[in-house]
Amino acid sequence: MAIDQSEPGHEPADGRRTAVESESEPPGSPDPVSLEKEPEDDAEDDAEDDAEPAESQPEQAPLVYRLAPYLAFLAFAVYLLNDLWGGPGSFMLLDNYQDQVFFEWLLTNGANAIAHGENPLFSDKINAPYGLNLMANTSVLALALPLAPVTWLFGADVTFAVITTMALAGTASSWYFVLNRLLGHRVAAAVGGLFCGFAPAMVSQATGHPNISGQYVLPFVVLAVTRLGLPGRHWAMRGLILAGLVVLQVFVNEELLFLTALALFVFLVPYAFARPRELWTRVPDALKSLGTTALVAGVALAYPLYHQFFGKGYYRGLPDYILLYGADLGGYWNFARRSVAGDPLVTAKLAQGATEENSFFGWPLLLVLLAVVIWLRRDAIVRSLAVTGLVFTLLSLGSAPKKNGEAFDIIAPWGWLDALPLFDSVVPTRLALVVTPVVGCMLAVAVKRYDEAVRHRTAETLEGETNVEGTVVRLLGVAVLAMVLGPLTPTPLPVFPRPFVPEFFTTAMYKDHIPRDGVVLGVPPGWSPSLHAMQWQTATKHDYRMFGGYFLAPNPNDPDRVAMFGPIYPPTMSMLGQVAEQGALVTVTPEIRAQAATDFRATGVTTLVLPAHHWRVEELRTICDALAGQGQLLGGMWVWDVRPLTAG
Repeated sequence: MAIDQSEPGHEPADGRRTAVESESEPPGSPDPVSLEKEPEDDAEDDAEDDAEPAESQPEQAPLVYRLAPYLAFLAFAVYLLNDLWGGPGSFMLLDNYQDQVFFEWLLTNGANAIAHGENPLFSDKINAPYGLNLMANTSVLALALPLAPVTWLFGADVTFAVITTMALAGTASSWYFVLNRLLGHRVAAAVGGLFCGFAPAMVSQATGHPNISGQYVLPFVVLAVTRLGLPGRHWAMRGLILAGLVVLQVFVNEELLFLTALALFVFLVPYAFARPRELWTRVPDALKSLGTTALVAGVALAYPLYHQFFGKGYYRGLPDYILLYGADLGGYWNFARRSVAGDPLVTAKLAQGATEENSFFGWPLLLVLLAVVIWLRRDAIVRSLAVTGLVFTLLSLGSAPKKNGEAFDIIAPWGWLDALPLFDSVVPTRLALVVTPVVGCMLAVAVKRYDEAVRHRTAETLEGETNVEGTVVRLLGVAVLAMVLGPLTPTPLPVFPRPFVPEFFTTAMYKDHIPRDGVVLGVPPGWSPSLHAMQWQTATKHDYRMFGGYFLAPNPNDPDRVAMFGPIYPPTMSMLGQVAEQGALVTVTPEIRAQAATDFRATGVTTLVLPAHHWRVEELRTICDALAGQGQLLGGMWVWDVRPLTAG
């Protein structure tokens, strides 16, 4: 994307205006931010590898000055995660423990894929006897594989802290780089980058979702798309660059790539109406570039995507209750729980948990955005951004819109889309994630235009006069930004002590009691116990297989293959879960013992393990003894070998 840098209300230096500008904007209106520069300027920029920002800078800024925004973003990210960095092996994120467990498991899997030559797209270490399709479970291979040395040396807990920090700082930095490239205005780019990287939605997603808060590839996707069809760099090279970015993003998060493609399409519709001739001249080369992207990315992703959608363990669509996770309209003018102005009690009624507060912008920002749209209504970019934001706000409400927790009687466009392929795998509230970069870009454009207006007035001041008015106006702009963004300032993410992993798994003790190809059943099975069982497995670097876990997989008994969280529990596993949850009294009969043998044989279970510190340890141990004989207390775990039972 290139930017027209002429002053508001002034003609370009040579007195010319493009034909598109003449027919799109009334005479004397402010020049809009354009997707296209003057041809000769654009060709010169592309010839220099698109390296310099749109605004001409006669002298290169000092290195420290150029690095300052990136260092500031990194420092702010570390500050927000300070408690986690205080001891990655001792603490976990309070608001979303379960997803941190899952990502640490994935990071360990990625490290093993390199160390042992394992298939990074599928794992039989979890969800025995079916295994797990990792392409359908956010495998984050673009992070897990290159960071494997960090996992080997320091553990998955440290790698998780790294990618979470990188998610916030990297997203802000990428948007800063791209916006500075497009606008040629460092302050405007810094404001936009800061918002895009640390907005409430991003901080919320950083709590256990580094694949969603880590949007550092997407700004470059946007930049690459907006450069399509411009003269200078060959169309094939532009297509190859975009293909590389697409492939990289697929192995970070596919859902966000899909949403970005939708957002670009929505943006281009109103922009095409405003600038038809500009876009029309770019269509032939743009289509060639997109064809190159489709061909190259299609070849590179053919097998991974085939495995995801048709390979072992594939599923189609999310559970019905997940498809009802829409954003609450009332959330848009409220504040997130991790914002300084947020109230967790209010937020809890408007969002599906601490990690899905995607739409909390606060009423001051909404008022300022309305003022910006009115002020810059002649700007094609601002109009297109506003349309995109409104469309995704409406879509984010899902198929059952709510306002302040109550059903809201409006037409729900998402209800027309949520059953379509790909759309049926989108969590509706995450459509609001598109609104964050839209708002960040609008803020950046507004800051640039405001600064241009102030400089224009300053230029009219007589030489030698003190420009008090310009200083006051600038300070007023800073004050408005502070009042709008101040309440959204994020607070550090809270942590809690990491759950205890018994010595049985942290030493080599487990190797003497779990067969090499054995399958471990953590007793009792269930949602929370499965998370602990995954942590035990991660502590051994996945040195054995396990039944159950926390993941998305198809119900093996459902021909439609709709995804579900976790496994199907056979009767014996369900019985053990009921004993733990309800204190149910069970007398082990020959029929129960025979059923246990059948269930353990069907799932491949060879070993039962029960934490000695479990609050129902006596009841559960009594049942397991009756099923498999006297257990052994080893390193804080009761252990049973059930192979004699299944062999009988």
